Amino acid sequence: MITDISSQKILVISDLHLGNPFSNAKRPTVEFLNWASVNGYDVVINGDGFEIAQVSFTRIAKDVPEVFHALKSFTNNGRSLYYVIGNHDIVLENFLNDWGGFKMAPFLNVRSGDKRIRIEHGHLYDPAFVNNPELYEFLTWIAGIALQVHPGFYKLWIAFEKFKSRYLWGKKDIKSIAESIEGAPVTRIPGEHPAFREAALELSQRGFDSIIFGHTHHAGQVELETGARYFNSGSWLIGTPFISIDRGQVTVEKWSRKWRSAA
Repeated sequence: MITDISSQKILVISDLHLGNPFSNAKRPTVEFLNWASVNGYDVVINGDGFEIAQVSFTRIAKDVPEVFHALKSFTNNGRSLYYVIGNHDIVLENFLNDWGGFKMAPFLNVRSGDKRIRIEHGHLYDPAFVNNPELYEFLTWIAGIALQVHPGFYKLWIAFEKFKSRYLWGKKDIKSIAESIEGAPVTRIPGEHPAFREAALELSQRGFDSIIFGHTHHAGQVELETGARYFNSGSWLIGTPFISIDRGQVTVEKWSRKWRSAA
């Protein structure tokens, strides 16, 4: 199993949740893969690319064939495709590995330019997932039913997490929101539990210049005390954020017409 790689141009997406009743990521994912292939990028799907925990079999039957065709075209064009397993697709690990299109990994240590970059899905740093796995799985299942009743429940959940970030996790988080409004460096990505930033800080102390998680669905970046930066690649359930790594330079981007038209 690969964990150490070298790539000068690599893109990171996560949490597409293809097969989820709320996911409309199929079309932008296909376009994204085609564009990345033509422009010489490798790609990392940083967990939860496919949905099992909240799967709609009707949706996954519609989404998967076209996406798998794009994935196969991508690798046939000589590009490397890496898949970091997340908590919503962990039962697919053997299937995806046997399919042969992905280079599977629990995490990736990436060398790009003169920088070291760590990529993980991040669910192992989620206190709710780690401390109460059975309850977490049950609530995930309930949430899947709610999404099939009405997709708007997802937006309510994201709004609730941002509310917790502002008012339930202490004054430091309120300061973080204020700083982001003023344009100064934020102390933590709004909407995230403090544990993710703490995990990124610990990884930076092992010599990584940038740390990239997914899982939380909150895209963004923060500076760490070590001088390293923590990024989250967000989710394609709402919006199309991704992380671009170009010769060690890491940025948060949004997949849009600008990128589709770029040479």
